[in-house]
Amino acid sequence: MRTHLDSMIRGIIVTGFIIGLGAVGQNEQDAGAEEYPKPRFPSYVTQPNSSEEVKVGVRGLVRNRSGYQGFGMGVVQEGESLAIVPTAIAEDMVVEGIRLALEERGVKVHVLPDYQLVGVSRKHAMELVKARQTYTGEHGFMEGANWINRVFPDPGAAKQWLKQRRSDLYAKLFPPARELPDYLKAIAGQLTRRKVGLAIQEFLKKHPEVKAVFWGKGGGTGLRRALYPYDEKFGGVFTADNRWEAMSRIGSYPADVWQLTEELTLESLAYVDRVEVIDPEGTDVWADISEEQSEKWARGAYQRGHLYLFPNQATGRFGYSVVNYPAFQNEWLSREPIVRLNGTIAGTKGHGGFYPRWKVLLENGFITKVTGGGLYGELLREFLQYPGINEMTYPYHETPGFWYVYEVALGSHPKYFRNPKILMEPGFSMGPERMAAGVIHWGLGIRVWHDPEAPKESQRWREFAAKHNLPMDHNFHTHTYFSTYKVRLRGAARWMTLVDKGHMTSLDNPEVRALASRYGDPDEVLNQDWVPEVPGINAPGRYEDYAADPWKYAKKVIDQVMEGSYAHFYPPREETSRGN
Repeated sequence: MRTHLDSMIRGIIVTGFIIGLGAVGQNEQDAGAEEYPKPRFPSYVTQPNSSEEVKVGVRGLVRNRSGYQGFGMGVVQEGESLAIVPTAIAEDMVVEGIRLALEERGVKVHVLPDYQLVGVSRKHAMELVKARQTYTGEHGFMEGANWINRVFPDPGAAKQWLKQRRSDLYAKLFPPARELPDYLKAIAGQLTRRKVGLAIQEFLKKHPEVKAVFWGKGGGTGLRRALYPYDEKFGGVFTADNRWEAMSRIGSYPADVWQLTEELTLESLAYVDRVEVIDPEGTDVWADISEEQSEKWARGAYQRGHLYLFPNQATGRFGYSVVNYPAFQNEWLSREPIVRLNGTIAGTKGHGGFYPRWKVLLENGFITKVTGGGLYGELLREFLQYPGINEMTYPYHETPGFWYVYEVALGSHPKYFRNPKILMEPGFSMGPERMAAGVIHWGLGIRVWHDPEAPKESQRWREFAAKHNLPMDHNFHTHTYFSTYKVRLRGAARWMTLVDKGHMTSLDNPEVRALASRYGDPDEVLNQDWVPEVPGINAPGRYEDYAADPWKYAKKVIDQVMEGSYAHFYPPREETSRGN
């Protein structure tokens, strides 16, 4: 196994480093043809008929020592115990199958539904779910509406400001049909990350023998922080609560291969002086990076499955250790001097779903203009003018303003895909696919996770936001799927391509392929099993037509997947049938 980043970034001298980089990325002139990867969707995901079938299907998952934003369940050994925290909408058969597979290994399992932990019945939790099911991935603008409720200390005041300014927009985002009755508001108040985290802490006090807790759908840093001082027992997210993920190849992707591809992707960051990213949907951005900025970036860039490919997300926090992941390192990484992105971010998808194509223009690090985007774009344009948001200076920053680019994060797992079940649920409809290797998601608005004293929630940040009723966290995501991400090495006049038209180039590294061959055909082990279908980019049709109503095209593909008639299943269905 390679020497990990924690020591490597401090010890390698630039000259020797450059000589050894030939197989990691590609030179600019070798970036390849202009053709983009063809569409595909995994054909091998089956519908189980019993928890016993699930048990067989998830054996790879429960033995794997790596997991998204944490370590895998395989870290927990025979005779030890762990806890999983499903939600009310988790598929019971799948959760039971995972429990059986863990017990087959001799692991004791505590199943702790989040609603039970906070004293809510499943009946009432499901009533809350149903009340919120007024939108799906079709309504990507709801990510912005949910942002208001989630990140403002007094969301009512922020919504009232919007209502007075744009009553028409407010009515579309917060119609009476989405207004929860008081008893469901109380239930929603119990099912927050903060309160569920406190309840898990109480459980861990009583059960110190529990080695790991698997909990939540994303935002591993926040989930881990919510368990403090038991944060070292955060094992990772629990997203395999549905048959689409549980019965896929996600859980069986080899841990050492995954970590090696991530280390190779990140190992140049300490020596980077410029970043450039383009994407066929219109993204075209760049940033110059000083030596101080790049060194801090390298020390804070790692989060499994979610690599921080922009320094701002790697700072204002204690970085993760690669060796003892998901433990934090002992060094707090200051945000300033902040890195300022310039150019245009463009796309049609975010965490919450689809929206008409938008363009976000950046100058000297800040958003200066937003065009398109439908309701999503309208909402962002309004909150660019929210009182104090451009005039106040947040803690640990030197310049007033909130609307920097905070997040440029890279998915690194080649077996993740667009989950049809999650796509039709409200809130985080596009969450799973951002984990797929080569997918980049961009987040707007600044965030600091930790104060310098300890890797727990920044009290200075929270108090500042509460005092001025300003947002505490980023949002307004854009997903790009065919990006080319290049870095220039300081003093070397050389460019490296870390992502080439949506393909993470470390997957092609000879060392990676040699390691993957231990598990089978490296072409299959490392293959990217899902590529979205986008007319005008990698499928017939006009991109302009797609960009005006991307949901129409995406929903047609998902309907074909559900019917079993999709033309781009991988492997082709007849091959899958012969294999079974």
